[in-house]
Amino acid sequence: MTDEELQKNVEEAMANRPKRHNLEPFRDSSRTRVLRMWLNIIFMLGAITGLIVYFNVDHDVAKWILIVSLVFKFVELFLRIFKI
Repeated sequence: MTDEELQKNVEEAMANRPKRHNLEPFRDSSRTRVLRMWLNIIFMLGAITGLIVYFNVDHDVAKWILIVSLVFKFVELFLRIFKI
C-alpha cells in the first residue's frame, strides 16, 4: 500500500466516523438540571471541607462530613440515572 492510498484510507475513515456524543454541548433540558447542579456544588464543597478537616483537625468529624457529602452525590446520581 502506497502512502497516497494510506492517506486516502485515513481520510475516508475520518469522514465516515460516528459522531461522539460526549463531545456535544451539554444537552440536559430536564427540570432537574438546576437541582443537580446545586447538589453537585454542595457535594464538592462538602468533599473539600471534609478533606481539609480530615488532614488538619479530626478524623471522625471529617468522616461524617464526607458521608453527608456522599448522600448529596447519590441523590444527584439517582436523578441523573433515572432522568427524573
